[in-house]
Parts: sequence; C-alpha cells; structure tokens
Amino acid sequence: MRRADGPRCRHCWLPSPAPACDACRSRPLSVRELRSGFVYDGPTRAAVLALKHRAVNDIAPLLVERSARIEPAGDIDLVVPIPIPLLRRRRRGGNQAERLASVISERSGLQLDSRAIRRRGWWSPRQAQARSRGERLRLVEDAFIVEPARVRGRGILLVDDVTTTMASLSEAARVLRAAGARAVDAWTVARTE
Repeated sequence: MRRADGPRCRHCWLPSPAPACDACRSRPLSVRELRSGFVYDGPTRAAVLALKHRAVNDIAPLLVERSARIEPAGDIDLVVPIPIPLLRRRRRGGNQAERLASVISERSGLQLDSRAIRRRGWWSPRQAQARSRGERLRLVEDAFIVEPARVRGRGILLVDDVTTTMASLSEAARVLRAAGARAVDAWTVARTE
C-alpha cells in the first residue's frame, strides 16, 4: 500500500509544495482540512473495493489503523460518515464510510452520528461516470439533507473511503456549515492522484 506522503495541500491532499495548492487558493472551500492515508491504487484499491462492494467489514479496522492519518483538530467532536443513497446501501449491504467512521469513533473517543446528514432520494446519478470535476460537482449539488440540531456548533470529521474530485466531501461540508457546524474536516482511506 503506497502512502500518500510528502508535501501535500492541506485542503485537497494532492501533492503540493505549499500548504494550499493553486486550485484550492482560487476557489472557496467548505472542507477546512483533508487527510488521506494512501494513494488509491494497487492493494489499497483492492481493499477499498472489497469493503465497498463485497462487505468485507473486517478490513475497516485494518485500513483505519494502517492509515495513521487520523489526528482530529482539538475543535472536532463529532464523526460523520458520508451517506449513500438507500438503494445503493441495500445493494452493498451497508455503507463503507459508516464502517470506517465507526472504527474512528471507537479509536478516538469522538461521538459518531450517522444520522446528521443523509442523501436526498433513493438513488443518485453515478458520479464515477462524470467526465470532469465540474460535472461531479453538479451531480452532488443539493444531494444532502442535514439535521441542523445534530450539527449546530459542532466540529465535524467527515469520513469517506476515497477522495477523487472532492465533490461529495465539498458539498457535504457546505451543507453542514450552512446548518451551523463550526468546522468541517475530512478523512479518507485513500486519495486519487
């Protein structure tokens, strides 16, 4: 498993000599910081796909422990998994982000809230088929519904399996902040490059 090491942008976790890459400096960001443990290729990709599509749940603790990139800021007090639509959740036998978030909550002592944010609708367009970052952002626009009472005044660590374009993380962070979250950081197992 190839670590996502070296100098990286703290907002999108892509390689960057500066703490914020040019792209992140030029657009408003909803995610304060992102951390990912591995580059999404080889054995990491195989492990994530096993968790996601074959419900190999025993791999979630291993991925979290090996990542060693979970150091929530002092103002973070709530772990929230990125939700997936209900039909996709049923087809997969669960939500891989929720499995990972549960392990992080157990290890860190932070509260887990899997109901703070949910997907709008039963199914959603396939983001993976989008040809560009802009198209992915459009596909997730208004895709999430937040329970304001669950997040108001809280510091949130959003958890997902893989970061590709940051579309889902950015949109989820945007609606969480609009609902009153004081800060939103994110963590994923892996980052595409």
